Amino acid sequence: MPASVLRAGRARSTQHPSGSWPRLPGEAALEDEVATRVLSALHTISTYPFDPGVPVFAHYPAMKLGDLGSVDYFAALLAPMAHKAIVDAPPKERGWVLTSPPLRGLPCGANLVCRAIFGMLAKSLPDGLALRLDPMEVQGPRTPIDSEAAFKGYNEYSKHDLKTRRQFYMARDERATYDLANFAGRRAIFVNDINVTGTQLASITKLLHGAGVESLDVLLIVNVDRGIGCAFPQLESEINASGIADLAEYTAFLRDCEFEATGKLISRLLSHDTDELAAIFEALPPSRRQMLHRAILREDLYGGALFRQKMQVVERALLDG
Repeated sequence: MPASVLRAGRARSTQHPSGSWPRLPGEAALEDEVATRVLSALHTISTYPFDPGVPVFAHYPAMKLGDLGSVDYFAALLAPMAHKAIVDAPPKERGWVLTSPPLRGLPCGANLVCRAIFGMLAKSLPDGLALRLDPMEVQGPRTPIDSEAAFKGYNEYSKHDLKTRRQFYMARDERATYDLANFAGRRAIFVNDINVTGTQLASITKLLHGAGVESLDVLLIVNVDRGIGCAFPQLESEINASGIADLAEYTAFLRDCEFEATGKLISRLLSHDTDELAAIFEALPPSRRQMLHRAILREDLYGGALFRQKMQVVERALLDG
């Protein structure tokens, strides 16, 4: 295990000095389940303001956008942790499942890191240890974003406070359906980029326990102590914006870097106004314009009236290329 890895042991909650954080119905019972998982992270934030000079933050913003070098960087650090969890566990006939945040449209950075870890483990695990990759793909079509408020809530999730995050996941969980047959009776490893307030992790833990997992290990790039994350959830946005922050840097990333488009990359692209969007596409070679157009269509969120003018800009750029 790399020296930089911090192992947190059993996950536990930190209370706010003034008392317990407000819970959703049933969350107190869920914490008993959450306490059974093993949580490991490359870095833990236990103070705010946090130290932006920690090495993991140098690669984090690019990973969120799908930069393949950054994805491989984190996969190489997390893969030994997953390997150790698997080989140290008692033998289990049905084997292991490697997973990450539920896949909706385009992947997120954590989906790409998880996939890269799976590739590394497939080459390094001893014979006889069965490992599956299951992205927990959400079934059915997506609903196009139809208002500025909805787009802001989606694109700027990392700026949400604790209450809004909980509402976001409750609404999403109510609508989502999955095929989780691969998880029944198997040990699961859940890979994610960050745990800030514990809201998403609680949702995933509930989902996988309901699917009948035998055990659950959680591997993170960054873990935030619960008290800090609940008090300062915007720190996630600060980490995301710590690199590739302005329009020029973002355009250069799209032009020069090797990446697989993530949902974050596309939502950021379409957050620019039509003039900025036209300037971005003008700076890109035809192959990149086509790649981004295909990614927008695959994301299946931007086909409505709200994005009609921006999509016209993208389509004109294809013709000009």
